[in-house]
Amino acid sequence: MTPSLQSHHRAYGYVMLGQSATPATGQSTAGQTMIFMIMALIILAVVIVWIFDVHTVLHLKARTQNAGDAAALAAARWQGISLNLIGDLNILQALALSRGDTAAAAQITDVQARLCFVGPLVGLLASQQAAKNNRVYANPDYTANLIAHADLVLSYYAADTNRFPEPYAGAWSEYSGMLANIAGQGVAAGPDNTWYYTDSTDSHWLLSRNFYEAVAGLDWCWFYWHGLTTLQSYADYQYWPGLPAADPANTHNCEVFGLGLLPFTTILPGGAETVARMNRLRAERALSTDTISNEVAGITNTWYGYAWTSWSALAPANDFPILPLQVKPEYDYAGADAVIRVEAQPDSRLPAAFPSIQPFLIRSSPSATRLTQSAAAGGTVTWTAAAKPFGYLTNDTIRVRPDAYAIVLPAFQNVRLIPVDAATGSNIGAYDLDWRRHTQDHLPTYMQSGQAGLEADCWYCQQLQTWEDPAFRQQGIDWLNDTNHPCIPPAGGPGEHGGTRRGH
Repeated sequence: MTPSLQSHHRAYGYVMLGQSATPATGQSTAGQTMIFMIMALIILAVVIVWIFDVHTVLHLKARTQNAGDAAALAAARWQGISLNLIGDLNILQALALSRGDTAAAAQITDVQARLCFVGPLVGLLASQQAAKNNRVYANPDYTANLIAHADLVLSYYAADTNRFPEPYAGAWSEYSGMLANIAGQGVAAGPDNTWYYTDSTDSHWLLSRNFYEAVAGLDWCWFYWHGLTTLQSYADYQYWPGLPAADPANTHNCEVFGLGLLPFTTILPGGAETVARMNRLRAERALSTDTISNEVAGITNTWYGYAWTSWSALAPANDFPILPLQVKPEYDYAGADAVIRVEAQPDSRLPAAFPSIQPFLIRSSPSATRLTQSAAAGGTVTWTAAAKPFGYLTNDTIRVRPDAYAIVLPAFQNVRLIPVDAATGSNIGAYDLDWRRHTQDHLPTYMQSGQAGLEADCWYCQQLQTWEDPAFRQQGIDWLNDTNHPCIPPAGGPGEHGGTRRGH
């Protein structure tokens, strides 16, 4: 065999026997393939679990939103029913006075006083059922909070304190018992605009969640519109005015979903015109075949009337999120409404399976509609919703506000969702338990000793620590000194001078 043929056969043999002749190279290739496949499987598993988690959270968010909206509507519906019942009782009082039956009129007044508590609490019970019907279950923290408040109510009439006068005999004992019974069934939907008798209505930056969210979000326009001087001149915690004291309590209204009513003793407001309106409503509602006499207009009696204001009046002070011109006159009233807070936790698979990526899921800033992820659980989906009963009275062919006759008359036909920021007491956040803990426990200490009184694990405390940093405030001053800053009120209404996030 010639040398060239031998070389050819050796080359051919090398090619045919290549795998056995170079086993090390083959093993290396197979090992790299195996590593690649394992990595691909891990990535695929992460993607599958992630998709499962996203689907779970989105489904839970929709369910929580439905539950919050349904609970707010249920509570507001009972507010409307209660207002109509109290209005009917005002008409029945007038009928009793027409007959000279002052004892019956006094009994009706007592029933009205009780309805101011029973009606809203039936609304609270209905809101729990509405939330649970939408598969949002009892929140143990909410339940414990309501139980604690039921116990606190018992101290309202303690002989040694006599903190708040009872609107009727035995009111605090009955009120406490109703709260305890509702809490015993589990609280799924927190009544977020609960106005405790110990709360204050005075404005203060440290009692506004908008301030903390502006710090967290570097929302310098909020400071531009609400307190540029404070941003520029603030030095330390001693700059703040004292925290406001509690307002005199209007104990004629339930703390939960209050109706905003007051009893007053006087002759019938509106005189003969109101008598004519009551007779018309009496006939329409088939309350009696008797006629209310005009003499009732001159009789001094206790009537239930409104302590309401207009939505338009809220615009300059409370960032009302709707232009007054967008509200029809017959609906321009701020009074009875319901704000609901619902929280639920998804059953997340990802943090347990892949704890190293858990920090990337955390959202720290609370807001009205938020998605958070805690270190110990699968996260918290929070939804707040507000609703209000609506109605009107007719004066000939003109629609007028329900409080046009000063006393309560049956006028409410509908209930609607409203922007949360348009609800009375929406900034209270009674069932934002972290917020309540901050205002009740942390702020008083902070006012005494500054940052030393703040808690490290409190989100609101963290924002105060950021605010105390002079470099942070200077950053905002520098940004606002730029003549090109975009702090221009939009055409959509005041709101946060850019609309409200919390609305429907």
